[in-house]
Amino acid sequence: MFMKGEPEVTSLSPVLADPLPMPCRHQCDRFFFAIRPDAETAAAIDAFVAREVPEGRRLPLAHQHVTLALTEDFADYPAGVVERLVLAGEEVKAASFEMRLTCLSASRHSVALCLERLEPSLIALQRAIAAAMTRQGVAMREGWRFNPHQTLCYRKGEAFTRMVEGFTWHVREFVLVRSLVGLSRHELVGCWPLGSSGVRLLM
Repeated sequence: MFMKGEPEVTSLSPVLADPLPMPCRHQCDRFFFAIRPDAETAAAIDAFVAREVPEGRRLPLAHQHVTLALTEDFADYPAGVVERLVLAGEEVKAASFEMRLTCLSASRHSVALCLERLEPSLIALQRAIAAAMTRQGVAMREGWRFNPHQTLCYRKGEAFTRMVEGFTWHVREFVLVRSLVGLSRHELVGCWPLGSSGVRLLM
């Protein structure tokens, strides 16, 4: 669900991870743009999950994220697609904002934190990334729709939804991540600041 209207955005300078990651043996490659909680918030979320869902298989702290855009899977490392995704990231202009997750929601297989109400700046960022991907000729994963949430753990159990005190952090950047499906491994490809300037190399 998208909110009507476009939030105000400010200029930013791109950050490029160079060189791009090299291929390795695994099942397939998947790429996604995302925002991530800071280290302190990630640790607090992890402790919360351990307490509230002790039977769950928690995500590693470094894997905590909210997906903004997702590609199809690639059997072989798609160097050209990665280059275009990086160019898409460079195009995006958006403001930093506060992220607040206050709804704990579980399906029969996983548990996630969700937003009680959508943040206009989050919607603006996601739309900007999706538009940049389209301009670069990179398709969104078929059937995927933006439904902002942060997966916490996997477990088998009854579905439920309840409000919690929640977690808030200031989103200052967004990232492009390579997921090596089958290895449970993430590699950071690029990182771009929101509402700020300057270039920072990551790899």
